[in-house]
Amino acid sequence: MRRSRRPWALALSVLCAGTAWLAPAGSAHAAETPMISIDSPADHATVDGHTLTVSGRYAETGDLKLVVDAQRTVPVTTDAAAGTWTATVDVGDQDGTVGLAVYGKNLQTLYSKWSNLVSVDVHNPAAAKPAVRIVSPAMSDRLTGATVPVVVEATPGSGLRGVEVRANGRAWRTAHPVPGSPNRYLARLDLRALSPGFAGLEARATDRRGHVGTSTTTYVSLGGAKPAARRTYDQNRAMWVWEQNSYPVVFDTAARDRLGRMMDDTTTFPGSDPVRTLYLGVAASQGKDMLRDSRPQVASFVRWARGRGYHVQAVVAGGTTPPNLGALPPYQHYAISEFEKVLDYNLAVPADARFDGVNVDIEPYSLAPWSDASSNLQVVYLDLLEQLVRLRDASGEPLLFGPAIPSWFDTSTPCCTAVTWHGRTAPLSDHVQDLSDYVSLMDYVDHADNGGIIARAAHEVAYARQIDKPESVVIGVETKDLTGGGDPPSVTFWEEGRTYMEAELAKVYAAYAPDETYFAGIAMHHYGNLLIFPSVQGGGGVTYPQG
Repeated sequence: MRRSRRPWALALSVLCAGTAWLAPAGSAHAAETPMISIDSPADHATVDGHTLTVSGRYAETGDLKLVVDAQRTVPVTTDAAAGTWTATVDVGDQDGTVGLAVYGKNLQTLYSKWSNLVSVDVHNPAAAKPAVRIVSPAMSDRLTGATVPVVVEATPGSGLRGVEVRANGRAWRTAHPVPGSPNRYLARLDLRALSPGFAGLEARATDRRGHVGTSTTTYVSLGGAKPAARRTYDQNRAMWVWEQNSYPVVFDTAARDRLGRMMDDTTTFPGSDPVRTLYLGVAASQGKDMLRDSRPQVASFVRWARGRGYHVQAVVAGGTTPPNLGALPPYQHYAISEFEKVLDYNLAVPADARFDGVNVDIEPYSLAPWSDASSNLQVVYLDLLEQLVRLRDASGEPLLFGPAIPSWFDTSTPCCTAVTWHGRTAPLSDHVQDLSDYVSLMDYVDHADNGGIIARAAHEVAYARQIDKPESVVIGVETKDLTGGGDPPSVTFWEEGRTYMEAELAKVYAAYAPDETYFAGIAMHHYGNLLIFPSVQGGGGVTYPQG
């Protein structure tokens, strides 16, 4: 099914609002002003064939990458003398509107720099996938009876070979054509084993060329089931574990055991606390998607963690490349799919193997001129978070919903101090706290006092007290080596070392002791870096044992 251009046009207006993102063509300062442009193909061009050549200009920008439909990056060849770049894109497996954008590093600020966005209409009918949606039941329907009739609408890509339906990750069941209703298919699922409870219904269609189209998940309650109550908890300490480490600990017992030793270690760095909550990255990595393809292995890991007294929350971002693109309207379906796969995993496995929450790491402020009110990106972001919360509620899963947000969501006028959403004007952080169970505040600065961590978290802790949300503010700290990026050294504790960091965190604990009902602890970013983070820099320091 061919996609409309209209959402892509909205993304273009969001990303390219303001002049900081692209120097005007022919500008007198073009040679000095960092810029990237896509000059060919033209926006809305029609493309036939399996390859596409994309080209443009650049200045004062390095490490260029071409992003294709927010799902993959393509190498870019540059000619520094001419200030031009080119790339060849394989579009043989795509049909419909495809978005193109180039980004790189601004050599003056060291932050990301984006080109204009271009959409092309790829005409390749042989690559079209079936379009599939569940017509009935509807989201959040309350169902009774031994069987559930599921009606699916499936539009052929190249003629359908079959349509199937399943519930909670169980076996696929064939859906049969509905007489007199073109493109409609019916399957009757026996869900007595799930009742009372909740079911996530999925559909897929396969065409004669083997292309598979899938539906979004429809969540329904069975036999009068009601969602279980969500319970917050003290998350001290929490730790992000990104995919380069999460896949090894899920699939390799030696890596898992090393993680456990590190989490329990309080002797290598005196004054440190054991880690008791993991924010586990679950995005697809190197051809694997653990939550879709390897549920038994993930279940084994979660059971191992629970057996050691840990909590495990899944981390999801935008499901795009780069991940923050998932905040934009044309790509929000990727972010929603990433979130759904956590819900679907939880519904498919026994209770002792389920995640405790979802840490939502979608960062739209790194994409657009965040201070430009005309972009309306703050409201777009809030709408997306609200949609995710509604999906969580419809699934019946008592997962905690916890966005990772920067500490300046309550400041940085005019972007964040007065955001109007659903008729209420408030700091952006207030809106996020209203709809979430907790926030993990990226309070990235290397000192506790004098306008540091304590002061930057004060508004969020005070607001949690005002709305009476216990254990709802986790304070995150950074330990990465950020040399070579745009952030100043004051963002991270890397230069000072772990011993200094623990002394500063002791001040944070002391400052928020009166608010311990609402302060939910410290989260450290991130596991891979903490393994090499020394007690002091410059020699003589210790790190976690490397064995």
